Amino acid sequence: MGVIRVVVGGATGKLGRLVCELVANQPDMRLVRGVVSAGSASVGKRTESGAEIVGADRLAEAVRDADVYVDLTAPVAAEENLPAAQRKGLNIVVGTTGLSGGSLAALEASLRANGTAAVLAPNFSVGVNVFFKTCESLARSLPDYEVEIIEVHHDKKKDAPSGTARRAAEMISGVTGVDRMVYGREGMVGARGREIGIHSVRAGDVVGEHTVIFAGRKERIELTHRAHSREAFAEGCVMAIRWIADKSDGRIHSMEEVLGL
Repeated sequence: MGVIRVVVGGATGKLGRLVCELVANQPDMRLVRGVVSAGSASVGKRTESGAEIVGADRLAEAVRDADVYVDLTAPVAAEENLPAAQRKGLNIVVGTTGLSGGSLAALEASLRANGTAAVLAPNFSVGVNVFFKTCESLARSLPDYEVEIIEVHHDKKKDAPSGTARRAAEMISGVTGVDRMVYGREGMVGARGREIGIHSVRAGDVVGEHTVIFAGRKERIELTHRAHSREAFAEGCVMAIRWIADKSDGRIHSMEEVLGL
């Protein structure tokens, strides 16, 4: 296809602002509009590249001439935005985590009906997605090792555990069959059972850090990914936009597919 016309939801957020800037600088893309919450002070202003910023109450109008809509908002906002953004010819990239099963089912049904497609990613970073595959490989090789996941993020992050930690746990669970998740421990919890422990730390300005521990009786493996900059996420998001732009299979795809993993 020619130039990919993009609308970004959550355009003034930390990641959304970076994605808008990167999209505007791609020779094969054009940032058509940014979208923010209807009551935001940014409504009526423009992004750094000059694209109009509109409220989410005008989302259906905002994506009318777009090829790809990117949602980088919050679960409550995304669950309102995604139905409003549905139309034939519009593909979607979703970086918002914590969507309900019902919302995902509705999204997939809409994609099938419209002949469009989506990328759903808890984390767009290339390194994190290789991290996911490595976790899966380690779990397959060490099925009886006990698994603990520790994630660290900045003190402004609203959800816990992170979508990345949840995704790592899901992949490990899918391989090992361990489906009991324990979120932190306190008090007389007794001996550890067959479970995956997930622990969240919130402090300072940490962009994102995830460690998965595979512990046996005489050894352990610790796998860690540290994000130094949100630019890693923004660059991956742009890759997802480019990859999904011409798809029409009515499916929700993963970042692993985008990267050929």
